[in-house]
Amino acid sequence: MNYLSTVLNKSWLAHNVIQLSIEKPEPFTYNLGQAVEISLPEGKNFLKAPFTLTSIYEKDKDLQFIIKIYQKHHGITAKLAQLKVNDSILISEAWDSFTYKGPGVFIAAGSGITPFIPILRLLKEQNNIEGHRLIFANRKAQDIILKKELKEILQNRFHNILSRDHLSHHAFGHIDYEFLEATISNTNQNFYLCGPISLLKSAKKDLVKLGVNQNLIQTIY
Repeated sequence: MNYLSTVLNKSWLAHNVIQLSIEKPEPFTYNLGQAVEISLPEGKNFLKAPFTLTSIYEKDKDLQFIIKIYQKHHGITAKLAQLKVNDSILISEAWDSFTYKGPGVFIAAGSGITPFIPILRLLKEQNNIEGHRLIFANRKAQDIILKKELKEILQNRFHNILSRDHLSHHAFGHIDYEFLEATISNTNQNFYLCGPISLLKSAKKDLVKLGVNQNLIQTIY
């Protein structure tokens, strides 16, 4: 089933990232960590892609998304960036993008942070952030989504690594075995991975090499 909704607000969080707020249709429901497929008309067809909900059902009256914009692709994200208040938008039923199983390490690259944003916000609100850690990979410092908020939530448990920014005070390079070995001291905990397939494969392989049980690793596409 699809739901017709209306754009309530759109704001830019970074040079290539928007926060989109749309009306919550009736009787649409969702849970923490779920995603929907967004559809926009394009001629006689529709542009479609999945996006994680970053709002919290019990708290937020609207539906919220944080979306990285790829203007050069001329696809759905570029079109989403052009939306205005009161424009129509179509969403699908919600489905699980990942399942929160308890404290552990969130590993994300770029827009792969979006599934983790609502759970981190909720954990902070419930004063249950202890035991959680975030490893966040980006190209440059300017690409770090919600950097200030995530730092406030996680304090010294927020680890950034940048692949194209030597001038930043953050770690430089990629999420590889050496970086994970230096950052993770406890292998007997949950690991949540979200990002490009190449990262998911390499990070999972490196975590297993570190001694993490595969049953503790959850990959989110």
